[in-house]
Amino acid sequence: MKKVLCVSMVSSLLLLTACSSTNNVEKVTAANGSSIGVKTFFALPENNNNQYADTKLRIVTQVDTGVGVGLQVLTSALTGGLSASTFSKDALKGSSVDTLPEPTKSYLVPKAKVVIADWLQKNGAGYSYKNNLNITPARWFLVYQELAKSDTQFELRYAVTFYKRPEGGNMFSAFDQFKCSPIPRSASLTQWQASDYAMVKQVTTEYMDNCLSQLDGQLTTLLKR
Repeated sequence: MKKVLCVSMVSSLLLLTACSSTNNVEKVTAANGSSIGVKTFFALPENNNNQYADTKLRIVTQVDTGVGVGLQVLTSALTGGLSASTFSKDALKGSSVDTLPEPTKSYLVPKAKVVIADWLQKNGAGYSYKNNLNITPARWFLVYQELAKSDTQFELRYAVTFYKRPEGGNMFSAFDQFKCSPIPRSASLTQWQASDYAMVKQVTTEYMDNCLSQLDGQLTTLLKR
């Protein structure tokens, strides 16, 4: 079994976790010799509001909220708790679409590597970075807007985080990060699901293109030395 060593990095500004494994690190090298490792992995719960990353498209309906609230009430009764905790529909398990794997690694990452290589060519001056740039897809799901409406619209939400430990930092240094979460678009669930989720695929591609368009401007901070 493959062993992975994980070390928690804590600061007052940011909590991220870095896992030492070279299996998913790809080296990006510019023509001038500048280079950096790019590591892609799903966001860990401690870096994702204590929620597991969406590895497939997740769909959260009003029924899921009913189940979630029921379990919360039951747990409260069994433990004797009287105060209601904050309930978020975004955190509900919902259902997964097995035919739609999360697309960040297959679509965004190859294009991000081109953006990074171009930035290194212009700004890297032959420097080889010691610390990897991490790309962590976190959220990809459809969620209803209004609980009481049977014909409610559903929002498609997506989030990915780019982060890196500063070159001059140590294991306790805060990571520099860029979190991209485009403004959600909405449509009926029927529209999202039509033609094998064609609209989901198209809009998600547009979301990722939006993140890519912002990445170049963020690299000055992420790749500072």
